[in-house]
Amino acid sequence: MTYAEVFKDYIRSARRGTQFGSSVKTMAKLEPFLGFLFKSWWRVQVKGLDKIPAEGPALIVGNTGGVIPWAGIMLSYAMMAREHNPRRLNICCDMDWVEDERIHHLGRELGFVPWSSENVKRLFAQGELVAVFPEGVQGSVKPFSERYRLRDFDWTRVIPAIEENVPVIPLATLGCEESFPVLTNLQDFAKWAELPAFPVTPFMPWLPFPANVLSSFPVRWKMSVLKSMQKHCENRDETYDAAPAFAREIEGEVQAELNRLLRQRVKAIL
Repeated sequence: MTYAEVFKDYIRSARRGTQFGSSVKTMAKLEPFLGFLFKSWWRVQVKGLDKIPAEGPALIVGNTGGVIPWAGIMLSYAMMAREHNPRRLNICCDMDWVEDERIHHLGRELGFVPWSSENVKRLFAQGELVAVFPEGVQGSVKPFSERYRLRDFDWTRVIPAIEENVPVIPLATLGCEESFPVLTNLQDFAKWAELPAFPVTPFMPWLPFPANVLSSFPVRWKMSVLKSMQKHCENRDETYDAAPAFAREIEGEVQAELNRLLRQRVKAIL
């Protein structure tokens, strides 16, 4: 069954979208491009997709790999394209730096949601899947020599899941940081341009927009969805006390899986 055929039934059931403007129709229109990236360019292999619940809220927490969270977009493609129980994925990230209204609107239709604890809780209340990438800017601009060495997860990103007693699902993605290798980060220029960062890659800023953002190397990706974790606290004080340690625990699971995938790659080469 093709991606478009799966979408025929799903579009009917999810026609209304979420209150943040996501559109399965827009995803369907972009299917040729997303399908090319997923199947042919990055040749994405996703393991453990069955660990994501068929219904109900959940928070997916993964490593970054690029200013644009392409891992979230690829997982969204995989979730919507699965033959049984396709689901929409909402990607919560900082969007204040996006000044072009057309790009901002397209991002919303693709499932990007401006990060805030309240927005995440609203999505949970709707029974939605939410993905966050708590390495943040530091994860997207780390040099190529430090690829797959996770930056500290922003523990505030897991607070909504603790407060709402929602399961957290770690996600490890190997390949994304080699597809978009960062040579350096021009911090001074980023401050002048009022941007969170200005990573220099083999494509950016040398190519014209949007080619500089979309261009990447055809490195094979492996995405691994891990066993869900959950923590619930009785009050706000307990939540804020527990969140940093819980974020480190999630980070540890993702780092361990990345290390395992790297070892498997080396063994395959040898």
